[in-house]
Amino acid sequence: MIILHGKGDSHRPFREFQNEIELPHYNFLLLNAPKKFLDGYSWYGDPPFQKEGVVKIRSKLFAMMRTLESQGWKPQKIVFLGFSQGALISADFGLHFPKKLGGIIGISGYFQFYPRWRRNLNTEMLKTPWLMTHGPQDEVLPYDITKFGAEKIQSTGIKLQWIRFNKKHRMEEVEYPFIRKWLTHNGL
Repeated sequence: MIILHGKGDSHRPFREFQNEIELPHYNFLLLNAPKKFLDGYSWYGDPPFQKEGVVKIRSKLFAMMRTLESQGWKPQKIVFLGFSQGALISADFGLHFPKKLGGIIGISGYFQFYPRWRRNLNTEMLKTPWLMTHGPQDEVLPYDITKFGAEKIQSTGIKLQWIRFNKKHRMEEVEYPFIRKWLTHNGL
């Protein structure tokens, strides 16, 4: 599982995630975003400069996946989990990586759709399962905007499970059993 944090954060809060989510047999790769932001990092710049950053991160993640594959890791066993900005990066990667992945999990995130994004989809990509969670009390990213993006992705044929939690802009322990169940259901 590759973990991508939110804006202004880092990999540090996820150091104990393996124990918290109770997945002892998983390997975790915790990444820090490249841009310094406050006490943490950011994956891309603020509007209108986010596209360049998202495309640059996508390219770096493609290179990382080539390295992982050369070391024997199979993409269909790799899950991307992102929170907030990390969810956008995970989703963008899932919409552009030409092979089936183990899964895309987005927590309290949103989507950025670039022109002609549907043209990049192929039958292998459509096999990647997705899980997205969000809460109507989210004070950072409006629930309805994220739900609209999830529905747009579902309209392509991608199997995206949408779960609404009564929460603000954070990851809640109540989500952990749903994530574990979703992973097990998808054979991961």
